[in-house]
Amino acid sequence: MFLNNTLRQKGLNLLLLVASVMLLVGLTSCSNDDPVAPPEPAFEALPNAAALEKGNGPEAISIPIGFEGEGIELGKGHEFFVGANSLSSLFGEAFFGIPHETSELAGAIYKGNLRTGEGTILSPPTGKSVSGLSYDPRTDYLYAATGFGDLVNGNTDQGVTVYDASSGDIITEITFGDGTGIAINDCLVTRTGVYCTDSFNPNLYKVVLEKGGRLPSTPVVEVIPMPGFEMVEGFNANGLAGDFDGRQLVIVNISSGVLYRVDTASGEASPLEIEGDEQLFPDGDGLVLDGRTLYIMQNFSDKVAVVQLSRDLTRGSFTRNIPGVGAPNPLNVATTIIGFRNDLYAINTNFFERVFGDPALVQSEVVRLRK
Repeated sequence: MFLNNTLRQKGLNLLLLVASVMLLVGLTSCSNDDPVAPPEPAFEALPNAAALEKGNGPEAISIPIGFEGEGIELGKGHEFFVGANSLSSLFGEAFFGIPHETSELAGAIYKGNLRTGEGTILSPPTGKSVSGLSYDPRTDYLYAATGFGDLVNGNTDQGVTVYDASSGDIITEITFGDGTGIAINDCLVTRTGVYCTDSFNPNLYKVVLEKGGRLPSTPVVEVIPMPGFEMVEGFNANGLAGDFDGRQLVIVNISSGVLYRVDTASGEASPLEIEGDEQLFPDGDGLVLDGRTLYIMQNFSDKVAVVQLSRDLTRGSFTRNIPGVGAPNPLNVATTIIGFRNDLYAINTNFFERVFGDPALVQSEVVRLRK
């Protein structure tokens, strides 16, 4: 998840206005002697019992207070995972001059159930922010992009952390190069490797996997330059999606909104030809590819764009946004999404509340959308 260039240019005054309104509301609703209460969740979950009676899961699933979720991924059956970032400290000082301490839960992995709404912290905090997640059912490993550590003083220890998805144990931590000068944002498991996007450079990283998804005893990381991927000011490559064979990937540039088809053998990146009312997808974050239907989570736009792609992933047609016009919208700067049957699930970040308030008191939700 990143702030795109458009938001940085024209959004600061709006964000400061939001902060002022939030402060005013807090002052009028709390006495001077009482601490400011955390904001109410933007979208309430159905009681679990009622959800089970109806034969489906909750509309929203609350995750622990203070847990700054950024990446979400499916596991076995109804299982899902959310990784803890530290968005408040990463973006607060760098973009708004509001310093926050690194979240005490950074690097933790939450494991929940879409059917019951129940869950618990599977893996304890590491202090290292986690961004995109990808699960490999062959090995029961959960791969986590280690995001970006410090936007003020420079990123370090960039790469992926590999978790045992059942026990929560850390299998290994893989650093890309010296771990500096890059921003590893999202990752995707394929048959022969785990591909990772770098939002600071036009490169794709591949953690090589052996037969059956096994990691080599000594991890092998390939750097794949992406000629044709146009860099702009700010953050660039973000979410990625593709078939399990990993031959062709779709990657979104969060700042320009351009979708690219990337050939993983050559690295060649080609903009997709998109038809329809919307052809660019600024704020494009997490992606889900269901057959040839692409779902694009547009974080600060609070919507999911739906694009029907061609078989060869060279072109597509924008069909609609989720939620539709006039429909209730449970999104609150959601960053990544997963697809499960006829639904999408997004992890809200409650970004504004965290940056302009006390992030340790904010509770986020996994919210459900109909495809």
